[in-house]
Amino acid sequence: MAPYAVWKQRALLAGLLSLIIFTSLLPLGPMFGGIPGPDLAMCLLFAFVLRRPDYVPLGLVLVMVFAADALLMRPLGLWTLIMLVATEFLRRSVVQTEALTPAEEFGQILPVMLACFIAERLILLALLAEPPVFFSQVIHVGMTLVFYPIIVLFTHSVLGVRRLQPGEVDTLGGRA
Repeated sequence: MAPYAVWKQRALLAGLLSLIIFTSLLPLGPMFGGIPGPDLAMCLLFAFVLRRPDYVPLGLVLVMVFAADALLMRPLGLWTLIMLVATEFLRRSVVQTEALTPAEEFGQILPVMLACFIAERLILLALLAEPPVFFSQVIHVGMTLVFYPIIVLFTHSVLGVRRLQPGEVDTLGGRA
């Protein structure tokens, strides 16, 4: 794939993440009738990282998630650190995910997402900061897990982000 196409996909990802952050800032009230909404940015990042890790550089994750932390008034840098660790873990496991069915991929994503939310809660408790309400956070995690397959379908069908076929070389020189 040409470097232009990679930069185009990176710009598309940054634009979608910016749109998610922007809509989170709008005073629309709680989504879904008061039920906490999903973390669409997490779903989008994980879907991209599992399909094409070369589209998701570390700097893009750092800048976009840190900007979301600052704009959404979350503890500055905490979610950024958690997402950096999670995306790098998934990036390292991409070789193992090449032949996974959607159900197996979901089985791999589930513990990573749960670990992210549990880590955030435990770190906030350790720092004596007030964590989100437990029931609200459980619903938020559940909604994120429900929306992950929808985001995967969107990235595959609409955005055309597909895994490399066996024998293809990505932009980083790695073989599938």
